[in-house]
Amino acid sequence: MTALSILQSAAEILRPPRRMPVAEAAARYLHIHRPGSDSSAWRPDLVPYMVEPMNRLADRTVEAVIFVGPARTGKTAALILGWMAYAVCCDPGDFLILNTSEATARDFSKDDIARAHRHSPELKARLSSYASDDNVFDKQYRHGMRLLLGWPSINQLSGRTLRYVAITDYDRMADNIDGEGDPYTLASKRVQTFLSAGRVCVESSPGWLIEDAKWQYRDPHEGPPCKGIFGLYNQGDRRRWYWPCPDCGMYFTAAPGPDALIEVEGEARLICPHCGAAIGRDKKRTMNAAGVWLASGQTISSDGVIAGEPPKSKLASYWLTGPAAVYQSWDSLWRKVQAAQEDLDKTGAEERLQAVMSGDFGMAYRPRQLHVIRDPRILQERAEDVQKRTIPPGVCFLTAAVDVQKNRFVVQVVGWGQDGERWLVDRYNLRWSRRKGGNDEPEPIDPAGRLEDWALLIDQVIRKPYPFVHDETQGLAPLMTAVDSGGKAGVTERAYLFWRQARRSGASRSLMLVKGASSKDGPRISKTYPDASKRQDRKANARGEIPVWLLNTLILKDALAADMERTEPGPGYIHWPAWLGGWFFEELTAEVRTAKGWENAGGARNEAMDLMVYNQAAWLCLRAERLDWNNPPAWAQPIRSAIPIKSGEPAAASKPPPKSKPTPPAGGGFINRPVGVPWIR
Repeated sequence: MTALSILQSAAEILRPPRRMPVAEAAARYLHIHRPGSDSSAWRPDLVPYMVEPMNRLADRTVEAVIFVGPARTGKTAALILGWMAYAVCCDPGDFLILNTSEATARDFSKDDIARAHRHSPELKARLSSYASDDNVFDKQYRHGMRLLLGWPSINQLSGRTLRYVAITDYDRMADNIDGEGDPYTLASKRVQTFLSAGRVCVESSPGWLIEDAKWQYRDPHEGPPCKGIFGLYNQGDRRRWYWPCPDCGMYFTAAPGPDALIEVEGEARLICPHCGAAIGRDKKRTMNAAGVWLASGQTISSDGVIAGEPPKSKLASYWLTGPAAVYQSWDSLWRKVQAAQEDLDKTGAEERLQAVMSGDFGMAYRPRQLHVIRDPRILQERAEDVQKRTIPPGVCFLTAAVDVQKNRFVVQVVGWGQDGERWLVDRYNLRWSRRKGGNDEPEPIDPAGRLEDWALLIDQVIRKPYPFVHDETQGLAPLMTAVDSGGKAGVTERAYLFWRQARRSGASRSLMLVKGASSKDGPRISKTYPDASKRQDRKANARGEIPVWLLNTLILKDALAADMERTEPGPGYIHWPAWLGGWFFEELTAEVRTAKGWENAGGARNEAMDLMVYNQAAWLCLRAERLDWNNPPAWAQPIRSAIPIKSGEPAAASKPPPKSKPTPPAGGGFINRPVGVPWIR
């Protein structure tokens, strides 16, 4: 290092801040490089809606800038990298970029930050020349500024004095960090020492669900009432992006959903709410170039004159919706929402539509079943008079589900037809074991303590045939049986041992162990292999060879609830038998969908709903959702897969409980046959 370079470094430390807007500094000092293309200077004309939010980051009248927007808006490059370039080159100060996890922080450092330094000469020149000052999570500059890459933990957000904190993808972070508070509040404490010179920036696409079932989108400046980024947005001055209609000249802001678009001659177009014009995609860039941000309470005339005063707030908050996003075409938005709607109509699952609404349109999602209280009598009124425990026309194959209770197995059998149309074929309880007590009467089933009681599931569920309603000499046995593997202590271990026994007898091919999963973002079902060598499985006696299917019960119950609302037979429709009592329909409607998930606040029995979900998992395990019904496999053709049933042998077993036992309450009422007791019809 020469004396001149030392003097230059010292001069950089003493240099006063460069007075220029943040967006101008980003355009001058930041070069963006994307794989497969050359690096180029960041251009504000490509993302004109980012200019004002960026410049507010240097506004000492605000404490934070909040930006809500969908993917492909360029918000990360502008608000995170652009702001970082401004800080490094114009107004240095210790800078923390908070990512969603340690892994994402590492990736952001090695990809975005490293490329920004490599391809931006001004940034590269200011990096410290010492290799020890350029680490993955900590970078030092010649003038003394530090750039930190962190993730949500109390260690990252306490004990530090920082001037700038940028939080990216806020809604994918926990809303309470180690019990100390939300990330924004903790970040605000870190910059407090710098008074008006300290600043926090929060950007994210929506991730939290709308919790208010009655909320309607009326005021375009009011964000939905939910946690996360919208909760911060609503505390600010609530600015929306307005652009002029090329036909009538009136300014408007695009609605945050598919209602903003319409398809005309195979092309997605934007609808002007003033004149109703269907605006072509070729006008988008011109409209964005003429766009302006308006705060809540402000209006704009057709000649661009803004009137009204914005709310007084220390938070400058912005909400951009999908149609304005530069890197997202209207055609792409339209195709995505149509595909998601088709998926919802076919499967009842909402996760794809939720992802499109939040990630592509920039709008929080409200589950369709949120706080809907179902009347069990409506479902019961739709019940059909059918012969008990027989297979009606339309059924192609059967699945069964078993819920494990303290002293019984609860079983539900479903018949499946084309495109997910289904019929409830059976519901019963297995209460009595093959073990005899002192009075030579059967003892109650003990799923947690007695492995031999699980063997009942082989012949009384997995291999039990049901006759066709039109030919009782032939029938079908369940093609797949889903058995709950959780519950009371000891149940999981017994379930694993039972699976091993079923494997030896060949019954495991028709058996799947299931367990509810806590993740809200995972697939509907996923196959895992628990291993007792890992701490969480040590009590389950698993060696990694037993498949256990994890069920995303949130998504599956959402789909089930949607199917229960279908009123016409066809794809997804559920046929209920009239021979089931009102208790069954009360079980189906015991849970209510909240923003947190499905909850049973009253503590009522809900086995019917759980068992329908397990049957849905069996359907998915068989990949029946993907069947070509014009040419189905043999197992989905009831005539080819039928099995003979002995003359006079019914599909179900029943035995009254011992006289010493009280009559069981309603909730199945169909009890298994102990050894030596004949079938009773």
